[in-house]
Amino acid sequence: MSPPSRSARRLVVGSVDTERRRLLVAFGVPLVFCLAVLSSSNLGYLVVVLAGGLAAYLYTRRTGRETLAAGLAGSGLLLVALFLLHLYWVGARGSTESLAGAAARLWGWPSAGAVLLALGYWVSGADRSAE
Repeated sequence: MSPPSRSARRLVVGSVDTERRRLLVAFGVPLVFCLAVLSSSNLGYLVVVLAGGLAAYLYTRRTGRETLAAGLAGSGLLLVALFLLHLYWVGARGSTESLAGAAARLWGWPSAGAVLLALGYWVSGADRSAE
């Protein structure tokens, strides 16, 4: 990994290392996730429950790096899972919307999920063996 990438990661993680900011991330990330998904879907309480579970999980992380990485990766994983669940419901419920139409309408969810998963991996520093 190149030095600019390491210094950028250090800067991002360093901004979350205080307890107050870590708690802000632990409750802010699920809130943003919940508001973003609810604004573009009709999944209702499921999203609220998932966001609450994510907040509880993030609250138990010990460091800012763990909290930020888990928040990014967890939000990404939930976005991809909700996209797949939504496609399943379209097919299983016999909706008038086609699977291709639903996938085209929600194409941003798996795209954003993949980006968030990659950012979570980058922040976690799981590739430290290359350093």
